[in-house]
Amino acid sequence: MSIRSDDNFIVRAVPVLQIIGYKNSGKTTLACKLIAALTAQGLRVGSAKHDAHEFRLDDYETDSEKHLSHGALETILTSSTATRSMRKSSTSLDEIAQQLYGKVDIIIAEGFKSARYPKIALIHHVVEMRDLLAQAADIRLWISWEAHEVLQEQGSTLQIADISSKLILYIKEQEDILHKAISLARSLL
Repeated sequence: MSIRSDDNFIVRAVPVLQIIGYKNSGKTTLACKLIAALTAQGLRVGSAKHDAHEFRLDDYETDSEKHLSHGALETILTSSTATRSMRKSSTSLDEIAQQLYGKVDIIIAEGFKSARYPKIALIHHVVEMRDLLAQAADIRLWISWEAHEVLQEQGSTLQIADISSKLILYIKEQEDILHKAISLARSLL
């Protein structure tokens, strides 16, 4: 995949499938199932997660935390089995996709609602569908905690255009959800 940067040159980036929704909608559960299924099919899968809250870069009083607190902008911790990078700045999903190019085949990204990649959206109630449509573009699959009939009924009340033509799956249709999510992910390769 290629994306155009601000400097008008093309940068290579890995394909990204986003999973969006509000708190406790099932994003992480779906992301983990999708990552496992794609990995089992032989794909190299990366992941990215946007945290809406501030988090600590490292455990208190570790050497890497000391490096960061003394002014390092980025530190990398590595051992014989793992590597972790910590940076004192935010990173866009575009930058993550560029950084992982050649290292993974696809990124499953949790969050980043306003990013421009294809999305799967999880909702508890139909009003969340309206809110997500206002915040996010390119939603290709909807997963609802409410039955389809309830969504249609409430959707017409909230004037959500053409709700019946959108691909909406009921959260209890786990096998169908995973199949459709895998198909969507593979279509991006």
